[in-house]
Amino acid sequence: MKNISFTKYFFLAAAMIVFAFPVFAAETVIINRDDAKQMVEQSTDALLAIAKEAKTYVKTDRPRYYREGQAILNQVIDREYFARGVMATYGSARVYNALKTDEEKLAFRNQVSHFADIMQQVLIEKYADALLLFDGQRIEIDSVIPMGADGKNVNVKQLIYDKDNQVYTVQYNLHKDKEGKWLLYNVVVEGVNLASVFRGQFAEAVEKNKGDVDYVINHWNEILSQEQKQ
Repeated sequence: MKNISFTKYFFLAAAMIVFAFPVFAAETVIINRDDAKQMVEQSTDALLAIAKEAKTYVKTDRPRYYREGQAILNQVIDREYFARGVMATYGSARVYNALKTDEEKLAFRNQVSHFADIMQQVLIEKYADALLLFDGQRIEIDSVIPMGADGKNVNVKQLIYDKDNQVYTVQYNLHKDKEGKWLLYNVVVEGVNLASVFRGQFAEAVEKNKGDVDYVINHWNEILSQEQKQ
């Protein structure tokens, strides 16, 4: 595996999802989630247009840039599925089903939803910031591979060629929701599974804070910042 930092994994993943295809106008776009490949292509086009336009105003209005990127990513990311994957045991159905009262179950659902909001914002900001810096050359979709026999999961593989013509591989894991529409639930960059990385950080943070899951959720941005400085 190539020697690139964790920060650059986000950098490359962001570049992959937004630099592969031609540019169109940056107005709000409704993403078609009926076809996995088309969903990635449309998201790519929209985010690329937003990033290019943002270079003219981002120094004075970065929140606008995040909002416009969020309008696209909100349509394609399965936020709660991703959040539960990061929380692992702490967000599992087993724990939920073991709760005895409706109040406990409501608190659990609210906790997961709150973390999903925080995690989504982390992803949006990391992707958006990376887009402004990317200086690659060429990106192409390599394959769309079914995962399992039920047709509900696919792996969209892309190749990115940087300015030195070095090739990086990014895999987007997509699954179908209850309506049969595709959603993104994980990204694997050069063999590094981003959900797994976050999951390890989350578990370690809960352990360090004596099992206080709420504390970890409420201080997640700080925890990530500290991890990246190490």
